[in-house]
Amino acid sequence: MQNHPYRCSRCCLALPDQGPCPDCSEEALHTGLIMAAFDYVHPLDSLVLRYKNGRQLDLAPAFAQLLCQQLQHRGLLPIKNACLVPIPGSRQSLARRGFNPAAEFAQHLGKKLQLPVEHFVLHRHDQHLKQSSLSRHARRAATAGLYYCSRRLDMPHAILVDDIVTTCSTLDSAARALLAAGVQRVDALAIARTPPKHF
Repeated sequence: MQNHPYRCSRCCLALPDQGPCPDCSEEALHTGLIMAAFDYVHPLDSLVLRYKNGRQLDLAPAFAQLLCQQLQHRGLLPIKNACLVPIPGSRQSLARRGFNPAAEFAQHLGKKLQLPVEHFVLHRHDQHLKQSSLSRHARRAATAGLYYCSRRLDMPHAILVDDIVTTCSTLDSAARALLAAGVQRVDALAIARTPPKHF
């Protein structure tokens, strides 16, 4: 993450220059800081795919360690009075993989950061469009209202946990749900951050 000269200070997107971030400038995000362990580029992208689709769950502790190193580098540790909230997987992906990559990663990250993991506060409506097949604007439309909380949450700080951040639309929709339920501040952590296509 330190090798790229230009990066959004809020969502850590790699940028071609010091210009505006396409994910933060197009729409006001409801998340605060978004951090990732590394960019979703070769050869690290193959590790994420082996983790998600090849069930190589032993990679999760390594991903958690790499993300903790990034947080330490940014001076963001220790994190106090917060809980981790993994992004819920779709019914189709859970049936296909047999596990939720974000939830598995959150468990190991929680151990590293000494933070509790809340698996059942955020829920997902059924949705049949696969995110990876959609354009940037289609993703935003598809994820609007996708997540909800079934009860009031009196939490000062929740940190969303996901595997891959592409446009921030998933995190933004989840953050809206948490804030509407009473959470005061929402940040996000992920394994990997997808760079813009023009890189």
